[in-house]
Amino acid sequence: MKNLKDIEEKKKEIVEKYGMFMEKHENFPPIAARIFSTLLLAENRGATFEELVSFLSASKSTVSTNLQKLTKMEIVEYHTKPGDRKKYFTLSPIGFIAFLDEDLKKFKAEKVLVEEILEFKTSANKIITDPAQKFEHVEKNVFLDYLENSIKGLEILKEHVKSKCFNSNK
Repeated sequence: MKNLKDIEEKKKEIVEKYGMFMEKHENFPPIAARIFSTLLLAENRGATFEELVSFLSASKSTVSTNLQKLTKMEIVEYHTKPGDRKKYFTLSPIGFIAFLDEDLKKFKAEKVLVEEILEFKTSANKIITDPAQKFEHVEKNVFLDYLENSIKGLEILKEHVKSKCFNSNK
């Protein structure tokens, strides 16, 4: 990147890629996904309605509708600045925590299932006498380690977000 134009083009490219990711993995509508991505880049400063319309090259009604959806879902929030009537939209920590909670539920549910599989294999292997019929089984399952570490990591991240956003001044 050599200049401001290059930065803006790279920003649009990143917003598009992450927007497509959010469409696919979170089932966001296309413009909602791009709004999310744009606000992720804007961080704490936020973006005004007009900036979103301009940057995304979308109609005012489309941006407005999608901002309303994201706000209702508590994914986006807004703040104002003294002497400025504009709303500055940012990503909501409540929405981020909700994403983390959903991921935690998935990992925990899968962990229970993997543990059940491992218990089944252990019990079955105690009954099966033919070595060729026994289930392959390792005492410490690598996939179970992955799930446990993912759960721990998400819980740590969730606590970090909570403490940063709700226990300190922004």
